[in-house]
Amino acid sequence: MKKIIAALTLLLAFSINANAQDKNAPSSAHVKAKKEAAEITEFLGLDKIQNENFARLFEQKITILEDVNTSAERKAELSRVIEAKIRASLDGSQMEKLEKNTTLFEKLIH
Repeated sequence: MKKIIAALTLLLAFSINANAQDKNAPSSAHVKAKKEAAEITEFLGLDKIQNENFARLFEQKITILEDVNTSAERKAELSRVIEAKIRASLDGSQMEKLEKNTTLFEKLIH
């Protein structure tokens, strides 16, 4: 009986530990968003706060785009909203510089 209780206790302890590790692992959307935010930050020389704000924006974008139930219209609208938020976050010279790099700009809004 003691062995059964000990075995169940160990099993429970290891399953809780494994579950806690899964929750702490960053999602793929989070990793991709950080990478995109780092690209725009490096290209435009943004500060840490702007980098964090863009990372959250891009994580939300990636999460919505990866959802299989998202319609084409919603994806198009999301692109428009992301572009508007980027434009609102940057000053004129930064936006002009970003628009000249069309590959990066398109990657960020789609």
